Amino acid sequence: MKSTLAIASISSLGWVIELGENRIMRLGLDIGSTSIGWWIYETTDGQITSVIDGGVRIFSDGRDPKSKGSLAVDRRVARAQRRRRDRYLRRKAALMKRMAEVGLMPSDPKQAKQLEALDPYELRARGLDETLELTELGRALFHLNQRRGFKSNRKTDAGDNESGKIIDATARLDWAMRDHRARTYGEFLHMRRQKADTPRTTPAVRTRLTIAARDGAEKEESGYDFYPDRQHLRDEFDALWEAQAEYHGVLTEDLRDEIGTIIFHQRPLKTPKVGKCLFTNEERVASAHPLNQRRILVETVNALRVAQLGEVARALTLEERDTILHALDNKAHTKSLSGMSIKLKALGKVIKLRSGQYFTLETANRDAIACDPVRASLSKPDRIGSYWSTLDHNAQWEVVNRIRAVQSDADHRELVAWLVSQHRLAAEHAEGAAYAPLPDGYSRLGITATKRILAALEANVIPYSKAVESCGWHHSDERTGEVLDRLPYYGEILDRHVIPGTYDDSDDDITRFGRITNPTVHIGLNQLRRLVNRIIEVHGKPDEIVVELARDLKLSQDQKADVERTIKKNTQAAIRRGEKLEEMGVPNTGGNRMVLRLWEDLNDDDVMKRFCPYTGQRISAGMLFDGSCDVDHILPFSRTLDDGFTNKTLCLKEANRKKRNYAPHEAAEKGLLDRDAMDSVAKYLPDNKAWRFAPDAIERFEGERDFTARALKDTQYLSRLARTYLDALYDGGDDKSHVWVVPGRLTEMLRRHWGLNGLEALADSDEKTVKRKNRTDHRHHAIDAAVVAATDRSLIQKISKIAASDEQAGAEDTLKSTPPPWDSFRDDIAAQLQNITVSHRADHGRTDSLAKGRGEDTTSGALHEATALGIIDETHVTVRIPIESLKSGHLIEGSRNGYIRDPYLRDQLTLATKNGSDKDFTTVLQKFFDRSKRYGGTRRVRIIKTLQDTARISVPHNAPIKAYKGGSNHAFEIWRLPNGKIESQVITTWEHHNLTEPKRPHPAAKRIIRLHKTDMVAIERDGKTVICFVQKTDPSNGAFLVPHFEANADGRKRKNEPVEWYQMSANSLIKADLRRVGVDEMGRVRDPGPPPIR
Repeated sequence: MKSTLAIASISSLGWVIELGENRIMRLGLDIGSTSIGWWIYETTDGQITSVIDGGVRIFSDGRDPKSKGSLAVDRRVARAQRRRRDRYLRRKAALMKRMAEVGLMPSDPKQAKQLEALDPYELRARGLDETLELTELGRALFHLNQRRGFKSNRKTDAGDNESGKIIDATARLDWAMRDHRARTYGEFLHMRRQKADTPRTTPAVRTRLTIAARDGAEKEESGYDFYPDRQHLRDEFDALWEAQAEYHGVLTEDLRDEIGTIIFHQRPLKTPKVGKCLFTNEERVASAHPLNQRRILVETVNALRVAQLGEVARALTLEERDTILHALDNKAHTKSLSGMSIKLKALGKVIKLRSGQYFTLETANRDAIACDPVRASLSKPDRIGSYWSTLDHNAQWEVVNRIRAVQSDADHRELVAWLVSQHRLAAEHAEGAAYAPLPDGYSRLGITATKRILAALEANVIPYSKAVESCGWHHSDERTGEVLDRLPYYGEILDRHVIPGTYDDSDDDITRFGRITNPTVHIGLNQLRRLVNRIIEVHGKPDEIVVELARDLKLSQDQKADVERTIKKNTQAAIRRGEKLEEMGVPNTGGNRMVLRLWEDLNDDDVMKRFCPYTGQRISAGMLFDGSCDVDHILPFSRTLDDGFTNKTLCLKEANRKKRNYAPHEAAEKGLLDRDAMDSVAKYLPDNKAWRFAPDAIERFEGERDFTARALKDTQYLSRLARTYLDALYDGGDDKSHVWVVPGRLTEMLRRHWGLNGLEALADSDEKTVKRKNRTDHRHHAIDAAVVAATDRSLIQKISKIAASDEQAGAEDTLKSTPPPWDSFRDDIAAQLQNITVSHRADHGRTDSLAKGRGEDTTSGALHEATALGIIDETHVTVRIPIESLKSGHLIEGSRNGYIRDPYLRDQLTLATKNGSDKDFTTVLQKFFDRSKRYGGTRRVRIIKTLQDTARISVPHNAPIKAYKGGSNHAFEIWRLPNGKIESQVITTWEHHNLTEPKRPHPAAKRIIRLHKTDMVAIERDGKTVICFVQKTDPSNGAFLVPHFEANADGRKRKNEPVEWYQMSANSLIKADLRRVGVDEMGRVRDPGPPPIR
């Protein structure tokens, strides 16, 4: 083998390596949500002959570190709030201007300001019966504009629980207004306020979310006592205008419409861009399109298989399929849409399955099939009813499309009228249909593809993939036949998977071609492009690419929550089993817990009916650890490489010897096992294990491919996208597979048994069988990639042969016997690791002066915190916090975390909580505020906090009335003053965007260096050059540097775990010869060397 170190040193200089004749280059990629590990081998005739290069690229995943939610969501929420505020200010300015023009408001701002002294509620009530001055009416109209009432948007509020609470509260307001005999909402509020004895007992007019029992309910729930909607305020506006128009000729109908539009108009939602069909250039159809839902239903039913223990599972006949579809279409309606499904057992009775036969779904495990949700929703008797079935698909789509288009009350009324006139529906049925729930979103197919695929699915009982093929398409191959030397922006290749762009050549790639909305996938694919293109630039295009991808990259927040719940459930079960083992006097180990779990899995309901699945003999608890039992792979590991729990069972040792390297059915056919005995006990096993005893179990597992193709099968979203994306480098003309994906479980076991987890380059220990990899060192991603690149079909076949030679050995023992690619593999990997510099993607935005002048510069980090603060003096601010957030420290004047501003309240609370524990603190506070005459009804308390003037953002800047706490630091700078003194300063993100002149500690100071978070730097330490990245900066404590390979350094530091961490002042950094270094995507360092004397 060639010298790895020599090759690594050559590649680090950026030279292109020329491969010998008949030799090819294989690139391995370990793609995670925040990292890409990569490794390149040279291979000859499929055998690895040398290491060419390797490295790691680290980047942000675009998600909040705590919540794991997309940062784009937080930015979108903040942006929506700013836009809503801006629209309100524009609306107020337009209203003031127009009212001033017609005399409803003084043109002099000072005179207009004086109108604030008038009680607007009294004016709104009195104006219904008495004449008001024009300016008094203007004051009332201005007050209506301040809070103009809730207006539901049918698109955004459908299924929103908060909107449901508002609707209930609106109905309560209607009843309350009737009880008070109030003609308008303003008159109602005025009546309530009139009943107050003192100003302090005046009821609040703002609606607040509270927890209480309402409408005679016994249970307390969150909600609103009342909530005005837009119509309440619009009706009041019309009533006021009509009453005052009798006294003022200027109040014309045209002016009423003009001012009413200014106050109450709500802009319609923008129509979202729709992506392209997977197979044509048409737009995708709505998910609620009747043909799309029909396709989904037929596709689901076509996937049903009829199974029976001891028999090959079969597909449905055409007659059976149509019978099931008829049953689903004609199911009696339930109260809610969620009940519109039929259990598989019930469907079995519909087509008269024999005893012992059951349904299984080839694509998923489920116990029921849902009906067509569009048909089920609209054909309800109180909506369109059976008339729905008489409409053709075009007429049905017209109804659905009109329902989907409703945004406002006016749209709703128009829809109801159309349903009544066009389809002769009764008014109440049309009203019900207008509110019918429908599926959201869009399909991935256009109308032409939907029709053709549906026709193929209905003509024969075939799966989706066969239906696509019958239409002349392929459901996964998107290669164009063009040979590419570099990866373009992913939107060009994956145009069927992105939200469409402008397709304007003058726009940037993202705007032009569109993007994938998942931020993790978007960032991951972009970083993949940058890395692969850099590798191509240095080493040439790889002949083969092998990919392993993280399993959770496509999970939504709800899916991740489900995973976390499952993990919690499994952890609790493991703890319970551990306690059981201790009761039995058996060591509490992972292997023993697995035996106990497999025993429970033999029959989850009845401990007396837990039988050996091969012999039918009962296995008691006493037999588990006395040598009587084995853990066996139901389908041989050597043929499936499936080491998952669902392919394992507990059996008698003698039965396992008889079964050998066969599937259960094969062993029965050869007379090694009793078929009747297996059939009698397989019914007690879970469905995900029982099917493995069927005659066609091996065929079903392999999916019409050999076991190696199954082991290399790609199932994840980003995996499919990355493979398709990388496939674009090859035209497919040679009929070779240049890109394939490997399963993570297999590479994890190989890594462990090849001794790569204990490499001393990554750990203090050199134990070659360390079970867990060292996740505190980023370079472990490169080791993963090295194993990934070594995993090809020849290796899997080698593992299979070893497993077949001794099927009694488990998967772990099999892989222990699998030799590494060459004898010095481990040492050569370790040598290459020493040469790796981890590449960190800088994440501080675009800050060029030209872009800043256009307002287009971007930075990473918040400008300021969201809470507005009141200003007391240069060192103190005040803020209101909920009483639920008060802590005992807030009762102590001068407390570091703030203290209650009102000294009397502070003393009273100190007395009230004197004898209580911290646990009862909140309860005592709540009782105090409930009973106090002086502070009764208080919900928030003002506290004083320390915040230096230099750390605030004052608004407005010249004469501040409020302030905000700065959100993030943009840069850390080191300056040399004229007297030679070194001084540092931090530029906040707010300052970067708002300073018109550079911030200098002295007019004649010289800036030595500027650092941003995640910048790569070099320092001299103990006679060695150390490459680091900037973890964070602080005005008082300087810069915090971390060696390039350290992972999760900040979190480990907070937990007091060992981590290399350099906290250095400006002077220390200068003494250490600090300089910025360039590190490209491959980790190649461009170090200018220690700077001359500064």
